[in-house]
Amino acid sequence: MDLTTRDVKRISRAVLLLAAAVLLMGGQPPSSQQAKLEGAIIAAPRISPEDAHRRVAAGQALLVCAYEDEEKCGTMMLEGAMTLKAFESKLPGLTKDQPIIFYCA
Repeated sequence: MDLTTRDVKRISRAVLLLAAAVLLMGGQPPSSQQAKLEGAIIAAPRISPEDAHRRVAAGQALLVCAYEDEEKCGTMMLEGAMTLKAFESKLPGLTKDQPIIFYCA
């Protein structure tokens, strides 16, 4: 099977999101109540918008717009958030205990 550049990008993003979810959970395997691994899709723990805002404002978490489309992300950008592309560039420098909050509308 030949993979296109688009396929490789999608797979890379799925792997990055999976790695980010593991980082979010402190590097520990997810419990069945916290998250389920179904292919490359993870159901991460949810938090309230108020809790997310508090954590981001206090510098305790990164806020990432989960849309691949930069234009769509631009219309949905919340205060203190970064694009998925910006997050991907920061990923190598993040620690395992760095809380990351992904959002989409």
